[in-house]
Amino acid sequence: MDARTHDMLEYDKIRVQLAEETLSGLGRELALELSPLRSTAAVRAAIAETTEARTILAAGAQIPLWGLADVRPLLARAEKAGVLNAGELVRIADCLRGCGEFRRYMASKQRHAPNLSCYAEGLVPLDDLTAEVYHSTDGARVADRASPRLARIRKDMRIADERIKSRLQSFLTSPQYREALQDNYVTMRGERYTLPIKASHRARISGTVVDSSHSGMTVYIEPSVIGKLTEELHVLRSQEEAEEYQVLTALTGLISDESPAIKRNLEIMAVYDLAFAKGRLSLAMRAEPAEVSEDGFIQLLGARHPLLTGEVVPVDLVIGERYRTLIITGPNTGGKTVVLKTAGLLTLMAQAGLHIPAKEGSIVSVFAQVLADIGDSQSIEQSLSTFSGHMSRIAGILGAADANSLVLLDEIGTGTDPAEGAALAMAVLEQLHVSGCVTIASTHYSDVKRLADERGGFINGRMDFDAETLRPLYSLVTGEAGESQALWIASRLGISEAVLRRARQYLGERGVADSGGPTREGAATKPAERLRTPRRNEETLGAESPKQAPGAEGPGPSHSRRPWRLGDSVSIETTGEQGVVAVLPDERGEMTVFCRRQRVRVHERRVKLIVGAEHLYPDGYDLRTVLFTWQERQTIHDMRRMRDEVVNASDTTGWIHTGRIEVDRRPSDDDSDPPEV
Repeated sequence: MDARTHDMLEYDKIRVQLAEETLSGLGRELALELSPLRSTAAVRAAIAETTEARTILAAGAQIPLWGLADVRPLLARAEKAGVLNAGELVRIADCLRGCGEFRRYMASKQRHAPNLSCYAEGLVPLDDLTAEVYHSTDGARVADRASPRLARIRKDMRIADERIKSRLQSFLTSPQYREALQDNYVTMRGERYTLPIKASHRARISGTVVDSSHSGMTVYIEPSVIGKLTEELHVLRSQEEAEEYQVLTALTGLISDESPAIKRNLEIMAVYDLAFAKGRLSLAMRAEPAEVSEDGFIQLLGARHPLLTGEVVPVDLVIGERYRTLIITGPNTGGKTVVLKTAGLLTLMAQAGLHIPAKEGSIVSVFAQVLADIGDSQSIEQSLSTFSGHMSRIAGILGAADANSLVLLDEIGTGTDPAEGAALAMAVLEQLHVSGCVTIASTHYSDVKRLADERGGFINGRMDFDAETLRPLYSLVTGEAGESQALWIASRLGISEAVLRRARQYLGERGVADSGGPTREGAATKPAERLRTPRRNEETLGAESPKQAPGAEGPGPSHSRRPWRLGDSVSIETTGEQGVVAVLPDERGEMTVFCRRQRVRVHERRVKLIVGAEHLYPDGYDLRTVLFTWQERQTIHDMRRMRDEVVNASDTTGWIHTGRIEVDRRPSDDDSDPPEV
């Protein structure tokens, strides 16, 4: 996966949140290294594990993950012939005991967590090694029972120690030495038993001066009568250390022999730590498991960006089936970038096996790569302007994108001349569409909006905007284009009313709608004209049809609607499908649209004009090739041939009866128009 895309989508912040839910350094490492998977089967398995972990946690179970100490450094020392102390051996034994407890715990969860339970079968408890360590240690020291010789040595040490203390006690209780003693206690100085004697009386006691106080008023003397006993105790201590070393060396050797199995246990326990961290994160985010597709289809229902706080407006987004390129428009503050980031980040999360903050029924696809150009791509180090930075990034995307890619482009084509920027944006989007990738892009350019209306596989979307309060609603409406609402945003940011009023005057002079978006006859249509893309027709009707033109967006100069014509290129707003007008509206406004080789009956208010027929077909063009299938055209041809052969069968109304279908053979002003069937 592309590292820069991870940065743009803030995927690392999700990994940090996941790491905070782990219980060990081992699990934290896995969380911080968690990457999206590219295999559909692997993604489904990872999501299933997260679901099982969350189910166990939601039931209130206490997960016995207390055997998760990171003992890898200790194992490394043992493998290099280092000797571990008693406390370090106990840490390893505790870890092994925890593995055994967890193995038994997961065995009891096979019914509810079959995927997670299978890992526990790989845990090796090493009960004999654990028991040997516990038997030979007593907390952080080697136990007396570790060896018979050690037990014997420590018994002799206790006897020698008691004899020394008894002799010293006689000094403390004797009236002969009471005046010489500074304090009435025995103290240790450098592993030697001493008496605190006043410096002025040091000659009263025969012995060795071991130490003195900072003031020099007190000297610490080891009496001569205990010197021999002290030397005997030192010899016993040396023997104790040698015997302890032998015990620790033997236990460390056992640990070293089982090091591979212990490391394997640690790896499995770390996987469990990560799995339950995913479950805890799912509960914290109120997330759900997404269904996994592999054909580029994405369906996010009630999706929320996981890094946003406060009241987050959920977003519905569908792409990848009837259309693979979604162009989102709307005001700068309307949430277009959030939609792009939400789609990209939730895709990465799902491919990493995480649940996503969306409603049940959401679907994600597994992409080999997610490519994005979001935010400011300016680079001082590389001497790149904002536009150059974006183009450099997009050039890389164009070279890498294929049918197994998700591409996210924010404000495509900005940073340069609007006409050239729009033209370049359209060319880039078309190239990405040809590559077969799934593309979600945001823009303010009207020509790019029209591209989505005119090209198959493209669709417009807009960030919803309350027309009455002039406030963004932050929800995505698919199938419609939106306006930038630049003047409203400027007013919110403190631009004076005088400046805004003058801006509206300029917009009126240029034929641009007051909402901030150019009308179809405005200057912003020029890039499309240069690219020779069809323009929508805005011809007016008379006073008899004062309705707004189909597809007109937002407030602006009033236009009356042109009459529908056979062959008009239109889109059905309820489904987003594109087709051509096959039957004109009747008195109720019901009309027929030919799309996808079938006829759809729909009210004209639900139909949006894309390009008028007068701009699509040359003079004398036979519309039957557009409005009828080959079989229907053959039927019409046969019936016309029958008309010439069976003239006598006609009645006075001018209709020919064929038994199954009636064809109107009355004279028509335009022979190129197809007969009504």
